[in-house]
Amino acid sequence: PLIIFYLLAFAFACEETPAPTNTPHSTRTPAPIGDEALPDGDRLLNLAVNIGPKDDFDAIILKCKEVGMQGLSLSVFWDDIETAPGVYEPDPNWLEIANMYYAAVDLNLSVVIPVIDTNRVRVPEWYADKSLDDPEVVAAFNQFLEYVADMLPDVNLASFSIGNEIDLYLGNDQAEWEEFIAFYGETSEYARGLFRDVPVGTKATFSGLTGEARLFIKEINRSNETIHLTYYPLNADFTIRPPETVHADFQAMIDAFPGKQIYLLEAGYPSGIANDSSEQQQAEFIHEMFLAWDSKVEWIRLVEYVWLTDIDQGPLDHYAVYYGSDDEGFISYLATLGLRSGDGVDKPAWEQYVLEAELRGWR
Repeated sequence: PLIIFYLLAFAFACEETPAPTNTPHSTRTPAPIGDEALPDGDRLLNLAVNIGPKDDFDAIILKCKEVGMQGLSLSVFWDDIETAPGVYEPDPNWLEIANMYYAAVDLNLSVVIPVIDTNRVRVPEWYADKSLDDPEVVAAFNQFLEYVADMLPDVNLASFSIGNEIDLYLGNDQAEWEEFIAFYGETSEYARGLFRDVPVGTKATFSGLTGEARLFIKEINRSNETIHLTYYPLNADFTIRPPETVHADFQAMIDAFPGKQIYLLEAGYPSGIANDSSEQQQAEFIHEMFLAWDSKVEWIRLVEYVWLTDIDQGPLDHYAVYYGSDDEGFISYLATLGLRSGDGVDKPAWEQYVLEAELRGWR
């Protein structure tokens, strides 16, 4: 194959030791589909494709395309690529590979540069002692944006985000928010000049939008034409809310940003027992999510489901260190988001996903 490559975030997916899925494989029939479904129209149905140890990446991509997948996300880490001030010599050059591969297979990319990545700032070490809104950092980041644009001349970009789940790092700290808002204001304007006709935004969480950070999230999105969110209907203890909650949640997103299109760049629902969930409940969420999307088709442009495959112990250990948490509910949440088990067995959620996509004309 051209590459054995999926998302940089899933670089550990070929570990041999599977993680516990916390729930047995269900044989129950997926939730029924009614007459409420609408044709796909100009909506974008994306899927975070990650693979298990026995999978062939090219075959999995083909399988997902056959059931309607139109694209996926790519995280581009500034501090991994800039090897010296103003020098970009990544080895391997994943951006160049992604441009060739995804253009060849006709899949769109939602590119994210996580300068803030959930719980930390990701900048090259020579800028670490400077504030994000320092003119030197802004100029350096804009130069990096030029490099990214040069590396992606052929692939179709569905969206471009500066920052990932920014509210989880910024909290309700006004000074921190003002610094990032200033940085984002200058860099997003520069990005729009480089990536013309591509929606530029910054990724926040749905929980932040409904919590203490809501005013800051609204402020940073004031000049954005599109709103970039991640959506996992979790409680604070990582138990999951009922599948039908998606309807009220979608309405809350729309009410927060009237007249703007919403891109759900991550949407997922764990099946783990530790999350008060099950494989059948996960399948029911897929059904409710598609129905809710149908009812809000004018406002929600893109949904990317996370993930295709439950992740193994290798990446789980990595994420526990990266996020600084070994909480049972958190680990179960990460471990059981997949539509398939780690050994490649389809869950009811995958069957439901295929049925919903087919009914709407995505395949």
